[in-house]
Amino acid sequence: MVTICKQRDTAGKEPVVGPTKTDRTRIVPITPETISRLKLHRSTQAALKMRNRTVYVDFGLVFAKEHERLQTPRAQLGQPTKSLSEKAFVTLLRMAGVGRITFHGIRHTTATLLLQAGVPVHVVAQRLGHSKASQTLDTYAHALPSMQDAVTRLGAVLHG
Repeated sequence: MVTICKQRDTAGKEPVVGPTKTDRTRIVPITPETISRLKLHRSTQAALKMRNRTVYVDFGLVFAKEHERLQTPRAQLGQPTKSLSEKAFVTLLRMAGVGRITFHGIRHTTATLLLQAGVPVHVVAQRLGHSKASQTLDTYAHALPSMQDAVTRLGAVLHG
């Protein structure tokens, strides 16, 4: 599980955090694969901190600036990242075998795939941080079964 209890407001020299957009804590289940990758990232980050212990500024961030993100003279290892660069994002998409989409498109793709897989709307809404399932329906109704599909499913239930 990942607990989301605050969000980064700005990413200057030091991170500035505040409450989440909804002012509520969210607990999001993650897969064992995600846990493994986060553990690997943490060990890689720990090694980076150790190798650079005299210059690394540790704010306890999960994702912080690494060598390739030091693009200005005042940037330091460990500072908060402002965003994933377009080049880095495109590289990650290519590595994952995913077609070109925007960063925010990942959120839409996830919601659409979950709904198409039959995950209940209220579960998808909770994962996205929507306070009401109707918010999810307003945005992702296109991913739900069509009326004809619903009729076909009902017929199968009623008539075997």
